[in-house]
Amino acid sequence: MEQNHSKEILFAAVALVIGLAGGYFYGHSKGIAREKANQEALAQATADDAAKAVNPFEQASVNPYENAVPNPYDQVQVNPFK
Repeated sequence: MEQNHSKEILFAAVALVIGLAGGYFYGHSKGIAREKANQEALAQATADDAAKAVNPFEQASVNPYENAVPNPYDQVQVNPFK
């Protein structure tokens, strides 16, 4: 009876070790993939922010023609008798 009990404990211990090792390697590979995706997204966001900061025409106060009328002579009436 003692021998059956020790086999059960040994089997449980082996199954636990195999389960922990499998979970570690599976979780580690998922974690690495997730971390790489986060780093790429952060790099892309940083590059976009840097590009916006460098471009002076993205700012409204810099563009002098932003609110200008394209053709100032559209409103001129040539014939005074109309």
